[in-house]
Amino acid sequence: MFEKLLKDNNLKITPQRLAILKEIQKFGHIGIDEIYENIKESNPSMSLATVYKNLTFMQEAKIVDEVKLPNQKQRYELVKNPHIHLVCEKCGSITDMELERPIDALKKTCAEASHFKIKETSIAMIGVCPHCQD
Repeated sequence: MFEKLLKDNNLKITPQRLAILKEIQKFGHIGIDEIYENIKESNPSMSLATVYKNLTFMQEAKIVDEVKLPNQKQRYELVKNPHIHLVCEKCGSITDMELERPIDALKKTCAEASHFKIKETSIAMIGVCPHCQD
């Protein structure tokens, strides 16, 4: 699966890139430090700089997205349909949620009302997840 994704985006298939993508898929939303910590044992020659460099290449190829959340370090996820992030302020969990009304419509409404040229959209709603409400 990841081999085809990399190949289709003109990126060389390397063990490092495959390991990074597997970690992102496993956790859904994960930070660079966590990726590095999780894969350094099975990839002892991989440095933190290698993780950064490969994430940058995969972002540019639109394979991976950076998740920007208030008051948190950046995290990464595999590119998927536009969605919002529901963030639990207690446990820090992040849940993806697709909207019935496309984000593009909201983006267009905001751009027209503000005359702001919007380059990217990142929506996060902060609250308490069902698990932490108990």
